[in-house]
Amino acid sequence: MEQRNPYKGEPLRPWIAVVFEKADGSGKITKQLIVDTGGVAAIRINRSLLFKIEIRPADLQKTNFGLAEGSWVWVEIPKLGFRKQMVAYGLDRVVAAAKASHSDFEGSVGLPFLREFEYGGNENEFWLRYEHVP
Repeated sequence: MEQRNPYKGEPLRPWIAVVFEKADGSGKITKQLIVDTGGVAAIRINRSLLFKIEIRPADLQKTNFGLAEGSWVWVEIPKLGFRKQMVAYGLDRVVAAAKASHSDFEGSVGLPFLREFEYGGNENEFWLRYEHVP
C-alpha cells in the first residue's frame, strides 16, 4: 500500500498526511506535513498541537530555530497500516515556514520518520510505502 500526493505550495513541496492520537484518548488529528529528507527530527509541529498529543516528554533538541521541546506521540498512517510512537518536536517557526509555502502545511517530517518507509517521487507527486513486518 502507498500514499501518493501531488506536490503543492509555492515553491512546490512533497508532503504526506499523518494522523496523531490525542493524549487524552478523545480522538485523532490529521495533519499535512512537508517532507524534509535532510531533516534530523522525525516530526516537527507547532507547540500547541504537541501539548494535545504528548504521551510523555522527550529531550530538547537544538535547532537553527532555537531549542525545540520534544515529546513522545502516537503517529499513524492508517491506509498503510503504520502506527508507532515517535518523538515529535514543537517548533512554531518551522510551522510558519511550512505555511509560507502552503496554508495546509502544519510542520514537517524528516529522515528519522522517513526511514520507516520506502519513499520517492517523480515530477508530479511524492509517494510513501510501508510494509508491515510483524
